[in-house]
Amino acid sequence: MQNHQETKSDQPLFNGPRGGASSKVAKDSDLLFDQIEQASVPSLNFYFMLGMATAIASFGLLSNSAPAIIGAMIVAPLMSPIVGFSFAAIMGANGLALRSLVSILTGIALVIGIAFACTIAIGLRVVGSEIMARTAPSTLDLLVALCSGAVAAFAHSRIGIANSIAGVAIAVALVPPLSVVGIGLALGDSAVSAQAIAMSDFHHQGNGTSMAGGAFLLFVTNFLGIVAAAMLVFGLQGYGHWRKPFAVATVLTLASFFVVDRLDRRLEIIFVEDLVKRLYVEAVNQNTEIVSEDSYIWQVRGERVDGRLAVSVVLLGLRDNLDRVDTAAETFRSLLAKQLGEEVSLRLEIIPIDVVVHEVSAPDQAAGSNR
Repeated sequence: MQNHQETKSDQPLFNGPRGGASSKVAKDSDLLFDQIEQASVPSLNFYFMLGMATAIASFGLLSNSAPAIIGAMIVAPLMSPIVGFSFAAIMGANGLALRSLVSILTGIALVIGIAFACTIAIGLRVVGSEIMARTAPSTLDLLVALCSGAVAAFAHSRIGIANSIAGVAIAVALVPPLSVVGIGLALGDSAVSAQAIAMSDFHHQGNGTSMAGGAFLLFVTNFLGIVAAAMLVFGLQGYGHWRKPFAVATVLTLASFFVVDRLDRRLEIIFVEDLVKRLYVEAVNQNTEIVSEDSYIWQVRGERVDGRLAVSVVLLGLRDNLDRVDTAAETFRSLLAKQLGEEVSLRLEIIPIDVVVHEVSAPDQAAGSNR
């Protein structure tokens, strides 16, 4: 085990206003150091548990099974070295920081590799909702990561609430998005949506490679949020120099701006998609002629094209109602633009359907009607 002298710098462990408590904090930091070091360094236990968690997550993602994915989150030990890296950075323990970083990097490679191999071995190509949910992160995911990192750091330093760490592992996804990276790389252009449409032809979603990129962005977002919040919480509890957590958290926050722009754009699209669905339901409930109650929204997607908001809506509609699509589309586009306060282009893709109603009477009713 590493010599604890590396946790002690030339400065006291805590130089803040509560300097008199430094001896107690030093004693607590030794216990916390032992606990975090055992969970963070590369070991057979770490790689075995991470490998099994990845297999569970991969099979769960391919089968679109939420319970299996949640189980993988609980089993996966990847949160420990991330918290260990945060604690080592705040304490100035370079050795622990390096070993934790090795665990993180090798763990990332292991997860992606196993997920890739599982996908090739199983041969499934259908991309379900559980996979797609991890390919488009937003600012909301960063907020979840910040809260989870704060809870993880606090739980590690409070033995009485250590059981909360399992809940943190579920709240912030680490292994599932990395598994989606491996799955996306394995699928490539052969990915098929749950609606039996090739993802490469389904312009709303892209292909396996773009899915992998979005999932990796989600992991990076979670990593930055966890590290920034964990270091801040450790520092506020008296570990390390009291100025250090604020400085490091500021640096990580600035680094997160490289991904925040994309996260903000995704959050904007989430609000737009929500608005489209709400306006559609209101139009149906108010019996307007904009939309018909016999039409159903199958999918809504939004994106910025040359700075302009473009919304695509896929509808299932009765064939008999297609004669007034042009007028209804322009009216709905104007309503949407008014609500958003900017001009919007609207693309409607209508899948015409015929509703056939066939009723068969029960035998006794049929016999009675013949008398």
